[in-house]
Amino acid sequence: MNARYRFHRYVAGLLAATVPLAAAIELTRAMDGGVSAVSRVLGPVTLTVWALKVARSRKPNALPLVVAAMWFVGSLIVIEAVFDTDVTSVDFTTAFGLMMLFAVLAGNLTISHRILWAGGLAVYVAAWIVTIGVLNGTPVDAIATRAVIAVAGVIFTTALVSELYYQLLVATNAHNRATRLQEAVARCSEALLVHQDTFALYEAVRAVLEATDADHAYVDQTIEIDGEPAWKIVAEAFKGIGDAGGEWMVGKYSTVPVTYEALLAGHESVVRTRELRGTAREQYEQDNILSEVCVPIFVGGVFRGSIGFVEYTTEREWSNAEIQTLWRAADMIGAYWRRQDDADALRASNESKDKLLSSVSHEIRTPLTAIVGLSEEIASNRAGLGREELEELNGIIAVQSRELAELVEDLLVASRADFGNLSIRPEVVSLADQVDRVLQGVRESTPNRKTVVFSGGDVTAWADPLRVRQIIRNLVTNALKYGGDRVVIALREDAGVAAVAVADDGAGVPEAESQLIFERYYRSVDTPTQPGSVGIGLAVSRQLAEMMGGSLSYLPGAAQHRFELALPSVAGPRDPDPVAPTEFATPR
Repeated sequence: MNARYRFHRYVAGLLAATVPLAAAIELTRAMDGGVSAVSRVLGPVTLTVWALKVARSRKPNALPLVVAAMWFVGSLIVIEAVFDTDVTSVDFTTAFGLMMLFAVLAGNLTISHRILWAGGLAVYVAAWIVTIGVLNGTPVDAIATRAVIAVAGVIFTTALVSELYYQLLVATNAHNRATRLQEAVARCSEALLVHQDTFALYEAVRAVLEATDADHAYVDQTIEIDGEPAWKIVAEAFKGIGDAGGEWMVGKYSTVPVTYEALLAGHESVVRTRELRGTAREQYEQDNILSEVCVPIFVGGVFRGSIGFVEYTTEREWSNAEIQTLWRAADMIGAYWRRQDDADALRASNESKDKLLSSVSHEIRTPLTAIVGLSEEIASNRAGLGREELEELNGIIAVQSRELAELVEDLLVASRADFGNLSIRPEVVSLADQVDRVLQGVRESTPNRKTVVFSGGDVTAWADPLRVRQIIRNLVTNALKYGGDRVVIALREDAGVAAVAVADDGAGVPEAESQLIFERYYRSVDTPTQPGSVGIGLAVSRQLAEMMGGSLSYLPGAAQHRFELALPSVAGPRDPDPVAPTEFATPR
């Protein structure tokens, strides 16, 4: 029940409590004086029953009751003055005070134009005073004084009580609104804590909307459309209207740049459609939006979406309490999304561990089996093996040991990077020297007859030589395992970038997997018959490249497909003569 109805009920309750006392007094006087009890108590009893009925009403209106009480008291005094008879125990002075009290109450019980009502009631009281004064023969100056006091007193007191009532009404409404908002925030928090799916957002938005007079509340997430930042509403609630429709559910922030700039900067955005211009105004008018307020949702310092209120029926001012409620809800939704991100990351981590255990157990077992088996063969049958057989077996052991060492190195690098213990020691690096050192190892360890061609100038980069060789080794061995028959390594330098490209004439990576291959433990489904892979080499290589301020990318082509390592170049003299192209076939 609002404050106005409560005020009417309080007045009715006051009359219901005090009028019976007057009725009791009248009844006592009637018994003492022999005057009919019915005539004395009929009016007070009627007023009491009326007051009780008003006080119990769902929407009480005490104004007619107070006016009737005012007329009843005034009429009794007039009857006594005209007929010179005793019909009430109330004297003129008491009646004068009651008339002014009733006038003030009646003036404040009106919905609007209280001062005009107070003026009219004051004139009525003044006329009543003049009438009683003339009938009783009161001096004119006394009548005039009482009339002036009545008019001024009623108008001033009504104005004073009206202002106090207005301030009380404002404070009460603010308290009620704050209570509703607090309850909404609590319900929003409960929904986000209890539920772990999209239903949580809908419950949270519905709770926040019920605490305001807005028509619509929503939560959107930031997405990309055609490479541009955009929004997509993921939860919403309406009050008293249907679906908004139109382009509201999904849209580009380029149509509302002012809103996007405010949200991106961490500020609330208040929009009044009539103040907009151009495309932004068309966007809001298309969806019949008159005003909107929204605040950003950040997760880990990243702008992830917004929550807001919308008005379709009236243009209104958004209160500070409503905006603060949105901020609190935004913080809770941001925490909810953060928990979801953490849960997804934990799930992905567990899946990665499963993949790692599965892949590593297989990949380590293969070379270890060969190493252990061949070593035992040499140890148990050394006398029966010839020189060439021993060299062949030792060569196989060396190849398998190198592959095992490279796998372990990649795993160690990945683990140290995850824990933040991987250090990069950059220096001036000759990329040609690093490629030569990698190819020397590849000649001995890669068991096939593919052709490798290397050409380039004396390109220098600012990088860690150990990590550069690790990346190049991964790219070259990857090309030899999964690429075509011809592998080409080339160096180039331009625009402050020193690059190493490793290309081959094979089928290349399917477009759908062009980015997946850089994820840890990912293994292409199109190479089941090729040598096994843990699926960590490319992921580690890209991570190392980025730690050195560079990048690693896959670039498909018509005749060749290549991986390119880009590193910061070092300014300085260059050898004008390129390194002579070298070509070799790796041993079987």
